[in-house]
Amino acid sequence: MKIKCRPEDFQVEEIIRLNLKSRGAYSIYRLKKRFWNTLDVIRQVEFRYHLKGFSRAGLKDRYSLSVQFLSLPGKGPDRIDAPNYSLVRIGMADEPVTPQLVIGNRFQITLRAVEDGEVNLLNQGLTLVRKFGVANYYDEQRFGSARHKEGFIARKLIAGHYNGALKLFLATPAPADDSRTRKRKKELLANWGDWERCLRIVPFEGQAAIKHLKSHPRDFEGAVKLLPKTLLELFVNAYQSWLWNQILTEVLLALGLGKLRVWYNLGEMVFYEELSQEQFQYLGQLFIPAPGPRAQFPDERLERIAQAVLAKEGLNLRQLKFRFHIKGIFFKPYLRPAVFKPAKLNSSNPEPDDLYPGKNKLQLSFILPPGSYATVLLKRLMAKEKG
Repeated sequence: MKIKCRPEDFQVEEIIRLNLKSRGAYSIYRLKKRFWNTLDVIRQVEFRYHLKGFSRAGLKDRYSLSVQFLSLPGKGPDRIDAPNYSLVRIGMADEPVTPQLVIGNRFQITLRAVEDGEVNLLNQGLTLVRKFGVANYYDEQRFGSARHKEGFIARKLIAGHYNGALKLFLATPAPADDSRTRKRKKELLANWGDWERCLRIVPFEGQAAIKHLKSHPRDFEGAVKLLPKTLLELFVNAYQSWLWNQILTEVLLALGLGKLRVWYNLGEMVFYEELSQEQFQYLGQLFIPAPGPRAQFPDERLERIAQAVLAKEGLNLRQLKFRFHIKGIFFKPYLRPAVFKPAKLNSSNPEPDDLYPGKNKLQLSFILPPGSYATVLLKRLMAKEKG
């Protein structure tokens, strides 16, 4: 089975509460894009059009056809068009677009190169998911700042290894990097310490940090502080979310629910098939705290699991903090449900695949709550029992 063969095969649209007006403090935009991630669109628009202050509700995958909403202080341009994205002002509002306004996300996904046996597996999974839901893991899109086998940037920052953190971000290839980006990062790593040469290679988001090192060659902490705040937030979110995934995995294993396993680039996801009434009630009501110094756990067993996960990282909950201070950059406390249930989950009948002769294609449509991943749902639907 294949997904995202074309952007049109993976369509997602934000469902959001908007109180639009003819006048207001913020311009509200509808962003439609493909081959772009949300933050790159915002950075390009702000740079090209000298705009500042865009806010958004969520982040949408570059390998999709996505529709989402942004806000901008004041009255901005009516429309901005560029290759593979467009911004259309749809009205004004008194409040900016924030994650709290999202109701959910509507998906329409085309699965391709589906084998006959996979159709049966998919139908079985659909029946069980409608009844019991899905383990609510973060998926790989959340971990774009992680470097496979090299660790998380936030872990380096916690330890005070600022030079290592900069190297991981600027000069270490990530799984999603294209060949051009990999070549640039290798060149940066080969010239690391020659800040004049690095400045000619480094991308825009790292230029302020490298300029600082050119003037203050050993002040790596100061250089880290000059990285864009949005990137520092992503570093924190990636590590915190991965730790949350590990906690959920251990919870399911402790309940004896490790029948289905799926590998991804940062570990393993454990899924269940059926749940007893007691398990269904427990997991359906379970909200797992994001690990951090202020995390409050609902029971001792869950806290022990969280501490055991952190112990493998050489940490405890109190140590999830940085030695430097930047307003808003910390391990924020929040609760995330352990499972999610898709709404309006439907599947079309299989038909011949026009891209893969001899195989099937079919469409799935559904609505997910905010923060849940369609790709996790797909992983669960196609998960097989560990042999």
